[in-house]
Amino acid sequence: MRENILLLLQIITVDFFTAFGLYSILYLIVSIFVKKPILYKIDEEAVKFISLAGVIYFAVWIIGIFVFYAENNPEEKSDMLNRMFGKYWIGYWSQPILWFVLTQLLRFKKVSKNALLRIVFSFLLIVSIERLIIFTVALHRDYLPSSWTMYRDLDIYPSNFFLALLMKIVFFLFFVGIYYLAKNQIKIFAKTKRIEN
Repeated sequence: MRENILLLLQIITVDFFTAFGLYSILYLIVSIFVKKPILYKIDEEAVKFISLAGVIYFAVWIIGIFVFYAENNPEEKSDMLNRMFGKYWIGYWSQPILWFVLTQLLRFKKVSKNALLRIVFSFLLIVSIERLIIFTVALHRDYLPSSWTMYRDLDIYPSNFFLALLMKIVFFLFFVGIYYLAKNQIKIFAKTKRIEN
């Protein structure tokens, strides 16, 4: 159960939150040059989808807390409670709550249509607080520039990197399309049920 919860949380954060951040940046650039109504409709559905993903993420995260607590031994339970409510509780709660709040604020049209807020939200969805801290700490280390390598542990090189980003956006838009079709099918099913009754 624990592995399934962790996998689902990782899918939501990496494949949806990060992809939405990348999509938003691409959308803001494209919307400067292209003024087609279909573009705005896709963005509206993408915002609705990411808001739903935020609710699912937060619900799974809360369920995960209870599952992890129940599966731990007494010493691990004590450590978990100390992390949740101890001296550094803000580090435990801040990222999931931030992602939940950001995705829910996008439900408001004034927020989702504001380009500056979308850029800020995109950055906060792409770069987690943990990644930001790791990046900041890495910059303050005493390494010599000759030992810096950008792609040391990755098999991703610049040409593959941009292709990977594009595929992440396409994957995200594929799920937005599935969400849109499922939502419309549910509406049609509800209408026919009302007509029959």
